[in-house]
Amino acid sequence: MPLVEMKDALDNGGRVTLLIRHAERPPLDPNDKTFGASLSLTENGWRWARNFGLMLANNLLPKSVAFYAGETFRTLQTACAMAMGLDLVGTGQTIERKVRLADFLGSDSPFFGSVEKRMALAAEGNYHDRLNDYFRSGKQHGFKSLKRAAKQMERRLDDLHEKYWPLVVAVTHDINVAAFLAARGVVDSFSNETWPDYLDAAVIIKHGRDVTKYVYFQWHQDMGTITL
Repeated sequence: MPLVEMKDALDNGGRVTLLIRHAERPPLDPNDKTFGASLSLTENGWRWARNFGLMLANNLLPKSVAFYAGETFRTLQTACAMAMGLDLVGTGQTIERKVRLADFLGSDSPFFGSVEKRMALAAEGNYHDRLNDYFRSGKQHGFKSLKRAAKQMERRLDDLHEKYWPLVVAVTHDINVAAFLAARGVVDSFSNETWPDYLDAAVIIKHGRDVTKYVYFQWHQDMGTITL
């Protein structure tokens, strides 16, 4: 399981990064150019994000976790709820944590081009099909070159790791997760069933300097209580 691989890397001096979709939100207004920047999480979303933090504490036993979020309210709420969830594990040990903003996880994503072109693409319909075209060809209206953008995304994610922060959780949006997974060859294309759902993540597992593995981690509601 991905959790086992993550723990093994952390226990042996490696690093783990989760590029993760935020928790559940209300429906978006298709005409909103901010893509719901001020929307709050639903009650379920807040609870599930907190449970995700509990799952990390239960299974990875980290000494510290750095949470980063884009500028939208729901990504920041997700990061805060996850950080609170670390305290639910009940071990009596405090897990060091921090929550900070990172603009490239939001509207300044390396994958995003013109917002007007992205909205026009969505308005044409069959949006997931058009995104799958992007993932296969590496080019699409409103988006930047897939390969170059993925390299930039990974560099910026790497920069979030500091000396004593081997575990980073970067809360973002579904398109960033899907595009990164496609660019790294983890998923060729997505169906409605495999598209990144709330709290699904692209995981970067680094064992030392030379071994890197990319994993698609799909979350489900009972993971907050499991211990491997």
